[in-house]
Amino acid sequence: MLPTLRPTSNALSLSTIMTTCTSTPNSPLASDFGTINLNAENVAGKIKLNKPVFQPQEDTSQTAPSLGLRLHDLPTEIQESILDYIFGARVSTSSSSAANSPVLRGWSNVLRHPRRKQLSNLALVSMTWRQLIQERLYRHIKVKGTRSSLGECEEWFTLHPHLKSSVRHIDIWIPVWEKKLVQPPNQAPAHMNAHHVQAHIITTTVVNATTTSFEQTNNVSLVFQLASQNATLEEILMTVKHVFPQACILTLEGGHCKKPPMVQHFRTEKILPQRFPVIPTIRTLVLKGAWNIMRKPDHFHTLVASFPNVREWHCTYAKPKSRGYLTMANVLLHLPNTLTHLNLTMESAHCKEASSPKQWRNVYPETHICMVLGEIAPQLEALAYTGRICANFFAQTSKAAVKQRRVPKLKSLDLVVKNCCRPKSIVNDGTGITNWPFICSFESLVTAGIWSLEKLLDLNHLRIRFIDLDSTGSLMNPYFHLVGKRCTGLWNDDMISILSQVRPGAHYVDLTDGLGTAGLDKEGHLLESSSPRRRPLAIKTSSYATIADSPQL
Repeated sequence: MLPTLRPTSNALSLSTIMTTCTSTPNSPLASDFGTINLNAENVAGKIKLNKPVFQPQEDTSQTAPSLGLRLHDLPTEIQESILDYIFGARVSTSSSSAANSPVLRGWSNVLRHPRRKQLSNLALVSMTWRQLIQERLYRHIKVKGTRSSLGECEEWFTLHPHLKSSVRHIDIWIPVWEKKLVQPPNQAPAHMNAHHVQAHIITTTVVNATTTSFEQTNNVSLVFQLASQNATLEEILMTVKHVFPQACILTLEGGHCKKPPMVQHFRTEKILPQRFPVIPTIRTLVLKGAWNIMRKPDHFHTLVASFPNVREWHCTYAKPKSRGYLTMANVLLHLPNTLTHLNLTMESAHCKEASSPKQWRNVYPETHICMVLGEIAPQLEALAYTGRICANFFAQTSKAAVKQRRVPKLKSLDLVVKNCCRPKSIVNDGTGITNWPFICSFESLVTAGIWSLEKLLDLNHLRIRFIDLDSTGSLMNPYFHLVGKRCTGLWNDDMISILSQVRPGAHYVDLTDGLGTAGLDKEGHLLESSSPRRRPLAIKTSSYATIADSPQL
């Protein structure tokens, strides 16, 4: 059989699913795909399904002579394999990410299948296919986090209770903005002179020009204002608990903007501590735009108390926040005992920086997140981290592994380095492949990581990398990758010696300089023509000296 190819698709909301799944009124399956208009503006322009060519197969084995093997005569497992081949194999939600993959899985699109007209058409092939298609269609749904959308969602699943069991991943995005109606004046006030009238007209025109993607009437323009109809976090979790009893993955997306408002947790603030409803079925919690959801350690403790069986936590900050580092340093010290997988993204921008921002210097080294991460790493099975980190992380990890007096559980470790922590006295603490102090700090980080293999006996996947998407030599970014006993990436003589000592049998697949003829032009810019065409399997540390701004060997 050919390997399964999974086509890509964009995320669609629950209202779009219900609109797309409309069948003809005369179809025997129309009752289960009944139409419900959750939002009239979303329905506008949708193409309704025509009467399908294939009608549901009826069991005529006793009224008609046998015509050979038909589709509905095949075992259900084979029919599922057919659909998996067409739309991509389904991923199990009961198994953890690290069980089937060396790195933590991103749950954003892994459960989504193409939700197109063809998918709902196939649901009309037979009764068996209807059930199989519905399971794929409702496996991952996305709902807007407003009170009206939550009410419509609850109404839909109340009318179709058999669909509740198909939902495994509920994705709720809380909008930051909402549309605001602006009534432009028909004419300028009489007290305005000609100059003011022209300025007034220009201002109105600019406002209208920024909203050309929205529907406009003759007298009304649409602009944005901060959302005022959002549901509270308590209302969202209450809906999840009562409407989706078998959901095991919950995504909360708080959005981001300049000076964003925080998501309201409770409708009314009380003096006594308030608690969210407990949802024991949730095993994976995904927080996007975490700064808008929790800004204090107490916010996290109140939220995580709702998920007593959570095993996997994904937390992403849209923009770097110094207070985010302060909050997370406290949160990491009080993680639930059930948590085994952690994916933490403190800074998502993959580009170099000339120097560390002032906000970071205000919190470091008094709050050193590397030490906190190193303290909890041996307790986890998989850890993925994106942000600022240094060699102290591995030093603290080794100490914690010895302190706990049992074999550490850590099997997978993936680090994306935004920058390496360096003393405040160092002015040139930027990043990039031409910044020699950063290359030396990255080398120290990798060396400390190799030393930690002596204590982390079960660690068989270690990846450390720096990503700079703006660089012309992005393939020359330093990295280190250990899978089993095969190593690629950054190396020097000391690393080879340490690796053979702490992990016998492990070896580099290649030992070359890696950068080849890379160099700088007369103005100090990296020559694009000399960059390698593919990422080198081995990069010797000293080879970065040839392209460094001011190497210090």
